[in-house]
Amino acid sequence: AYLGAAIRANEFLVYLQPKIDIQNECVCGAEALIRWNYKHRELLAPFRFIPYFEADGSIVKIDELVLHRVCAKLKEWKDNGQSLYPISVNLSRKHLEQPQIVSRLTGIVDSYGVDHGLIEFELTESTMAENQRYLIFVMNELRKRGFRISMDDFGTGYSSFALLNEMPLDTLKIDKSFVDMILEENDANKILIILRHIISMAREMGVNCVAEGTEEYKQVLALRELGCEIAQGYYYSKPIPVKEFEEKYLK
Repeated sequence: AYLGAAIRANEFLVYLQPKIDIQNECVCGAEALIRWNYKHRELLAPFRFIPYFEADGSIVKIDELVLHRVCAKLKEWKDNGQSLYPISVNLSRKHLEQPQIVSRLTGIVDSYGVDHGLIEFELTESTMAENQRYLIFVMNELRKRGFRISMDDFGTGYSSFALLNEMPLDTLKIDKSFVDMILEENDANKILIILRHIISMAREMGVNCVAEGTEEYKQVLALRELGCEIAQGYYYSKPIPVKEFEEKYLK
């Protein structure tokens, strides 16, 4: 019940974290992330409320709220003749299991007249632990409609490689835990071998790689050398309010 009141009181904010093309250091997209301005008194990070909303199923409302806000912004940028970048929006497993999910999501995007290619739906690898056949079907249906599909946290689950074969992916997000290891002297060589293989495999499959949690220049250098296209992380920018994103990155 409180979620509805919080939505009506406009307590949820959407922040954007830029994705940077590390070959030429330009912005090439962003991920939309939710923050809760609790009773307009305290800004809560997602880990403090998302698990509760996932548990009771109301996460679906949060997912849709973010999608609405992102589409409204893309429409506004388009109407103002500003640069448009694909924005990724997270989809929780509860959401994917909703009946008519594909037509619901398509309906939201179409109500703003936004080009489907500007919306990337991001799923975490753990989402795929159950109902794989059904979820792959949903992803294929979204992809047929021109939406982009991204797999978050790649490499943290046991099923990664088996799934790659079947999933219709545009983007693979390399989990922060791998990117962190680039900085560890003792494991650095091994991790570079693993990353090189993930990145070259993705490229051969026609899939982009985004390195998450890139925080230091040394990581950017290593990733660039390994042929990773895109980085997202504090080295470039933390998630920022939409207004700040517009001022910094939109022409």
